[in-house]
Amino acid sequence: MDKRFKHTLVAFKICPYCMKVLTIMCHKNIKFEIKFIEMSNKPDWFLKLSPLERVPILIIGEEVVLFESAAIMEYIDEITPPKLMSEDPMQKALDRAKFEYSNEIIKNLYQFIFCLEQEKFIKLKEWLIKHFKQMDDWLKDKKYMNGTELSLVDFNFVPVFVVLNMLKPILPCDMLKDYKRLQNYGDSLTSMSCSKTGRVPDYEFLMMDGIKNKNTVLFRSNPCYFNGPKPSRCCFFGK
Repeated sequence: MDKRFKHTLVAFKICPYCMKVLTIMCHKNIKFEIKFIEMSNKPDWFLKLSPLERVPILIIGEEVVLFESAAIMEYIDEITPPKLMSEDPMQKALDRAKFEYSNEIIKNLYQFIFCLEQEKFIKLKEWLIKHFKQMDDWLKDKKYMNGTELSLVDFNFVPVFVVLNMLKPILPCDMLKDYKRLQNYGDSLTSMSCSKTGRVPDYEFLMMDGIKNKNTVLFRSNPCYFNGPKPSRCCFFGK
């Protein structure tokens, strides 16, 4: 491979924004190397490269650094035909707005998962249920956000359903129970092989340990689940 176009992804193992990028890279069969960092102990070389000191970043060759998951995903889509992003200006704008919507969903979902306060936990749950309704409304009679075929916007929502499926045994309620279309959409996304190969080693274990170690509301509501036998180990990510 020409070193000018070598791709190195820098990621944090349980970051959902990294999962978005990993999923589309796996779907598009991009060859890449990966470097994992700990966000609680960011290395100096990373701080020099990442303008916002956040993951993911994609290093292209030895000089170019892309940051922010949406920019990286669009770049990956552009260089690997057929493109998943619409060429229509209106649809492209609508999709980019939904990229941002997915980021808000993910941000609040992770705050919900790692919440320490019962009152805030309840408010976040209500916020999520309300905004899941909007997603359900967008789907209408469609399999994916833009119709019967996958588009780039769909990959932005993969982490949402990966996390919801993983936490189903311990969530206080099924937040999607009134949204059948959204349930079917989530099933379609999580059944894709790239939504499995895009997860890092021991993702589930790392998430569960984090929920337990922080003494979150979720952990306190069902400590027996966390202290019982662990589910089978998964190491989908083979890069």
